[in-house]
Amino acid sequence: MNIRKIISFFLQTVFVGFILIGIPIFLISLNNYLNLPAYHNVYYKSVGTIFIAIGLGAVIYSAILHLKTGRTTPLPVIEQPKRFIVNGLYKYCRNPMYLSEIFIFLGLFFLFGHLLLLLYPLLFFLIIHVFVVYAEEPELRKRFGEQYVKYTKKVPRWIPKI
Repeated sequence: MNIRKIISFFLQTVFVGFILIGIPIFLISLNNYLNLPAYHNVYYKSVGTIFIAIGLGAVIYSAILHLKTGRTTPLPVIEQPKRFIVNGLYKYCRNPMYLSEIFIFLGLFFLFGHLLLLLYPLLFFLIIHVFVVYAEEPELRKRFGEQYVKYTKKVPRWIPKI
């Protein structure tokens, strides 16, 4: 493993830690500081646990698909895709990893119940949507051409086609 891959892995780990742990802790603290409501209910916690489990399972599954293509990261900004993935969850949705992360963030809201945690998946979706539409998809279209265009016509961007 070369130094570039080690640095890339380290930066990704820090970034994911910040996204999954740092921001939610900040939002919970801000929610408490502003004295906003927090809902604590066993049913919400159960739903949250289920959402997080589904989200984590799908993220891990998608990451494994990316590793099988020879990439160390699924992020096209860090490492260009070597092959076009159309199997697994990518048969039903063009962005299963991002969608899975939204599931995790919704799960955090249900699990911890702090109102500001509900803003997190909404803001994350808006940011990711802009990134996907204006950066990621044009790059994939340029890289994979007609194959990607046909794929976008068959498979929806966000809501899985079952």
